Amino acid sequence: MLERRVANAREAGQVLKSRYGGSFARAIESCQGSAVRLVELLEREFSSFCDVATWKGRTVRILKRAQITPVDLYGTFGGVGLGHFSDLEALTAFADYKIPQVLRALGILEYGPSLAERVDRMDLLEPGSPEEVEIRAAMVWAVEWIRQGLESEGLHRRAFELDWFLWNLGQEPLPGQQPYHRTRTWFY
Repeated sequence: MLERRVANAREAGQVLKSRYGGSFARAIESCQGSAVRLVELLEREFSSFCDVATWKGRTVRILKRAQITPVDLYGTFGGVGLGHFSDLEALTAFADYKIPQVLRALGILEYGPSLAERVDRMDLLEPGSPEEVEIRAAMVWAVEWIRQGLESEGLHRRAFELDWFLWNLGQEPLPGQQPYHRTRTWFY
């Protein structure tokens, strides 16, 4: 997918040059400390961040790369300057391939028999296909339910913090772990 990645980089350069004086920092600053506004800006102005699908006639805005951007900035800058965002709790977990695999191994996420067979055979799921969208959307909801359950026990965690935890947990094989779903896309 090298050609698409080069096209994405060119597009980013063109947008930044034409709208933000060639500065991503200016784009970030235009969002006035709002992670949500930065996600919306990335979705609107950069096609490689417009991770939106249609499922049963409904628009599903997953926006994995757009959402991870303010969180990465937060982590990189220690929550100050270009990394200060007042609304990080409004973001969801970052729907990709690894967290569904972890949630499945933990018995939190379960696939129907035919989908489980396809994933376990490592068949390629088309980007935006109902199966791929369902896996990613279910992952987001599963993490949100975990977050809400922790919150009800007095443990405040933001979705991205749970995402980090689950991602790190999945870096070593888990008992009962099956393959992750395969999708060829630039949105992960």
